Amino acid sequence: MDVNRILLDILIVLLAAKVAAELADRVNVPAVVGEIAAGVLIGPSVLGWVHGSEALSTLAELGVILLLLEVGLEMDLGELSSVGRAALSVAIVGVAVPFLTGALAGLAMGMNGKEAVFVGAALTATSVGITARVFGDLRALATVEARTVLGAAVADDILGLVILTVVVRVVTQGSVSAWGVISVVLVAVGFVVLTTAIGVRFVPPLFALVRRHSRSAGTLVAIALAFTLAVSELAHAAKLAPIVGAFVAGLALARSSASGRVRRELAPVAHLLVPVFFLQIGIDAQVDQFARPAVFGTAAVLLVVAILGKLVSAVGLAGSPGDRLLVGIGMIPRGEVGLIFATLGLKQGVFGQDIYASLLLVVLVTTVATPPALRWRLLALRAKRAGSDAVASTAGVGLARLDDDGVVVLDAEPIANDALVVAIRAARLSAGHRPSPELLEWLDNFPPGPRRWDDGARGELFALLREGDARSWRMLTASSVLQQALPELDDALEQRQHALDVDPLSALRFERLARVCELLDLEFELEPKYVHAVLLAALALDACDDDTDAGVGVARRTAQRLDLGVHTEEAVTSLVTDAVLLRAAARRLDALWEESVLQIAVHLGSVEQLDALYLLTRADDEDGRIDRERLAALYQLVRAALDPSEIGGREVANEVERRRARAQELVVDETLRARLAAAPRAYVLTQRPSDLARHAGMCEPPPGPDEIRVVVRATGGRARVEVVARDRVGLLARFTQVLSDAGFSVTQAVATTWGDGTALGCYELDPADLPSPDTVRAALVTALDSPLEAKPVSDVALAFDDESSPWHTRCTVTALDRPGLLHALAAAFAVAEVSVHAARITTDGPRVTDYFDLTDRHGAKLDDRVKATVVEAVLHGGRPRKRMLSRLRRNVVVL
Repeated sequence: MDVNRILLDILIVLLAAKVAAELADRVNVPAVVGEIAAGVLIGPSVLGWVHGSEALSTLAELGVILLLLEVGLEMDLGELSSVGRAALSVAIVGVAVPFLTGALAGLAMGMNGKEAVFVGAALTATSVGITARVFGDLRALATVEARTVLGAAVADDILGLVILTVVVRVVTQGSVSAWGVISVVLVAVGFVVLTTAIGVRFVPPLFALVRRHSRSAGTLVAIALAFTLAVSELAHAAKLAPIVGAFVAGLALARSSASGRVRRELAPVAHLLVPVFFLQIGIDAQVDQFARPAVFGTAAVLLVVAILGKLVSAVGLAGSPGDRLLVGIGMIPRGEVGLIFATLGLKQGVFGQDIYASLLLVVLVTTVATPPALRWRLLALRAKRAGSDAVASTAGVGLARLDDDGVVVLDAEPIANDALVVAIRAARLSAGHRPSPELLEWLDNFPPGPRRWDDGARGELFALLREGDARSWRMLTASSVLQQALPELDDALEQRQHALDVDPLSALRFERLARVCELLDLEFELEPKYVHAVLLAALALDACDDDTDAGVGVARRTAQRLDLGVHTEEAVTSLVTDAVLLRAAARRLDALWEESVLQIAVHLGSVEQLDALYLLTRADDEDGRIDRERLAALYQLVRAALDPSEIGGREVANEVERRRARAQELVVDETLRARLAAAPRAYVLTQRPSDLARHAGMCEPPPGPDEIRVVVRATGGRARVEVVARDRVGLLARFTQVLSDAGFSVTQAVATTWGDGTALGCYELDPADLPSPDTVRAALVTALDSPLEAKPVSDVALAFDDESSPWHTRCTVTALDRPGLLHALAAAFAVAEVSVHAARITTDGPRVTDYFDLTDRHGAKLDDRVKATVVEAVLHGGRPRKRMLSRLRRNVVVL
């Protein structure tokens, strides 16, 4: 086995798959078509870069198992049972007619019995993924025709899997006796029914147990994949196709509370492996066979059978509403399921490359041709219906309700002003109930125009957030309701739909929102406006797949359109912005220290905002990433800092203003009061009021360019050195050099700069020998006159964290402890033009770990370019640029 060759093949296949998918998406062609074409291009037929191998075949087999697992995960058994007689009738006709006519056509063209049967089977299944994507793009999923087609396509997949199993067993056993067929059907149906029933009953509680007790991030998804492979092996042991087992495993997992997480964590793996299956099809295809007249002739006959067989399926609509031609067109695409049939036929040796090439052409043509045909018919119907429904009914206010049979119906057609509230109410009631055809028709022709939100519509929306499900949101997105009412949210949901989704429901399952609702019911009590804020924040984060930048825009515009007021709008956007703040902060070693707690308290500003953020954070802890006890401890400390009613709480909610006010009471001079009023809040948080008052006195009047004021005091068994000077390049780095050269170790320090350029530094030293103020002043003057240079620091590791602080980028530096290390780091930060706001130093044996809070010279968090500059300055040293000014911009350094 040539490992290097295999790795190169995998490299080429993965790159080709992604490039093909991107190109296909840009020209509005199904990704599966682009992937097959890419396989043909890189395969032996054209470029010859990749040839078939056992390794690629194994990856392709895993890909098709993941594909069928995803199909099963997306299937809703409740929806399958409610598709109605029309969908089931369309499915049966749509399977029986292509199967029989395809087999007869094969026999007429000279195929043997096995070949003809397999060809007929390959023409049965409808690609639910392609059809759903087209209806979704045209916002027609709420129409009677779309629901009928999707329901029939789902049933088609199940019937097709049974047929596939029967055909594979028959052709491999070499027997076509009646009893052989009946026994295979019984085994296939029995396996699907029995394993599905057992799985649906026992798998959800089993995975709920695993989810509750697992600690490793990958445990749940690994067990889900192992379960899928086990059921696939069980299907193989029953002499069924392994993909049948994968499909059944997906059906069972879909009912589990962990299905969302399994689906989400398997998606990246599926994105890698499923395209390999389709590329393998193109790699194995022999393009030169397509040019043969026999292949074109066979493909032409089978294409006619494939199209007419599905168009005829619309006779199943007899007695039911809907356009038959639209339903028939929607059933045409074969897509990935047809490819699975054809590939299995080739691998089993049922037929050769000629028939395989013909089936491949049929699949490609039906897959590519259906979307434009669907679009044409649907737009024609809309134009026709718009003309016939030009006069809207205004007889009364229509209300959506449940009738005696549990069907969501309209009492009357709503007037235009009530259309929005009725649509949202209908969507909410459709969670677990079937909408009537009349309701779906009204939604499909929803009155156009922008929507104004009133109290009734807002109330229904928040009720929908608490009670709705994926079907509810599908009803709003499939029609034009959500696009008209909340276009930013609708656009985000449309972008969330990815190419591998087999139906639109996956993009409309909001796991975080569901857990927020669960926690609101069980544990949390919030004020109504904060309930609304946390619900909208969870919805925005779900809709944007936890992209906080995109989520902030969606949340803000949604709150504005709902006219919730400035306060709620700011609460919503702050919750989205800070979504990971508590989680990231709780992981830090200094999370429970007073300064860290007070920083978060000052940033959040109110107990209500903290409670809402804590709820949002708890709702994001599906996979146990958070230390619950540590998060709860941090929450309680921040709450105590904000809430004066808490036992042990502070006298006022705003600790910064309390300390500033107490310090101002200790001074008489108005100049000192003004300096205290302008003191940076992060600095104020680190000092006692008496220290604040003394520092203000040291800073007045402001020092001249060459003036340095030094005070040395004994405090708590340690030496405390306080320095006031004009701010200048590398002041912190130069002073740490002075202390290091004098043999002192800095154990704690505070430094800040006012807007007038007055810089203050307070340093606690160990050992406690008191240095002479004159000695310190002279050494500092000498250091300030010497050029600043950062020495390289080897064997050091730096890590940056932008999430755990609302204001700073937190940098963790790990290195071997050595004299002058702190100065070297401070000098490197000065060279990189970043300000240090806080730091903690910990030593463990020979190694030291330092934690720094940093901002750039504009006071913002560090971007990637500045981070790279910091790393360069630490590892390789350097000197500041001459034009650089050391401006801490009212920031504090705690060492």
